[in-house]
Order: sequence, then structure tokens, then C-alpha cells
Amino acid sequence: MILRKAYSYIRMSTDSQLKGDSLRRQLDASKAYAENHNLELVDNIDGILLNDIGISAFKSKNTQKGVLSNFLDALDNNKIPKNSVLLIESLDRLSRDKLSEALSQFMSILNKGVEIVTLADNQVYTKEIINQNPGALFVSLGIMFRANEESEMKSKRLKAVWEVKRKNAADKPLSRKCPGWIRFNETTGKFEIIEERADVVK
Repeated sequence: MILRKAYSYIRMSTDSQLKGDSLRRQLDASKAYAENHNLELVDNIDGILLNDIGISAFKSKNTQKGVLSNFLDALDNNKIPKNSVLLIESLDRLSRDKLSEALSQFMSILNKGVEIVTLADNQVYTKEIINQNPGALFVSLGIMFRANEESEMKSKRLKAVWEVKRKNAADKPLSRKCPGWIRFNETTGKFEIIEERADVVK
């Protein structure tokens, strides 16, 4: 018997999440779902793991620089069998873009005959389910909107922090990173030249 294929897409915004439980949690959830539903688990496209580590889904960065683009390209080129399943932890792993962009990508996958399963809440999305139960679409829209709203807020906060740092740059360095011939003096709060190293540079 030929099993349906389940493509496991895993995404983390920062490398530091690797030190936590995010990767193991997402991997285990995909394996468990595939086993429980008699699916053949696929974790790569042409040998490239479907893992976007350190890639944000904000402003569709994972579809531009990430491996999600490999999956979408394969889908466009009919390399993904119809009736396959895309396993993701939650919809915000797929996209954190503006609602119109996130919805367009979401529906494009469904319209190509691929089922989307969100493992965190065991929601199943297909074109047929969306057509028969519009409420399922409303739930997904709410999740997409909240994901984008959170990312927009983080982006604004980060910009505000760096704006303050730039304004204070004359009195307080933006960073303590510097060339090997300079060091940061903790007492004065300023950079100073290491003369013997500077001589070599000169």
C-alpha cells in the first residue's frame, strides 16, 4: 500500500531556540502524527532539510531566503503529490506576514491539493473543509492576524531601542565589539587604543 506523504516543515526565528526544546518538540510532534495517521514522513526536498533555523516568517523571509521556498517551488512544479500533508507546529511557523500575504500563501497550498495540519492544536485544513465550514477559515485568519501583529510590535520595539542607542552613541557606544587593537574601558565607558597593537597595524 502506498502511504500518503507528510512533509514536516520546522521553523525557528533564532539560533538560540536550538538550545531550548523547540526543535525536539516540533520533530517529535511530526513523527507522532505521521505514525498515528499512517503517513510517510518526509523531512527534506531534494536532500535539503525542511528546517528553517534562524529564519523569520515576518515579511515572508522564510519564503524568500528559507527552505520553505523549496517546498513551494516543488509544489508549483508538481513535485509534491496531491493529497499530501504539510505538518507545521502552528500557522505562525508558516507565515507572520500581513494577513493578505499569509492568507494567499495558505490558500495557494490548499488549492494545490495539499492538506495543512497544525500540530499544536490538531487542526486540519483542506480546500473542502474551508468550503464546507467557513468557521475554520475564520479561526485561521485570527491566528494569522495575531502572528503578524506580534511581529509588527516586536519590530517597532526593536527599532525604538536602536533609535535610542543611536541618539546616545556620542556618550555610550552602541556595542562593545571593536577591532583587536582597541579595547573598551569599563571605568571610563570609552574605547581606548592598545598602543602596542596599534603600532603593528600602523
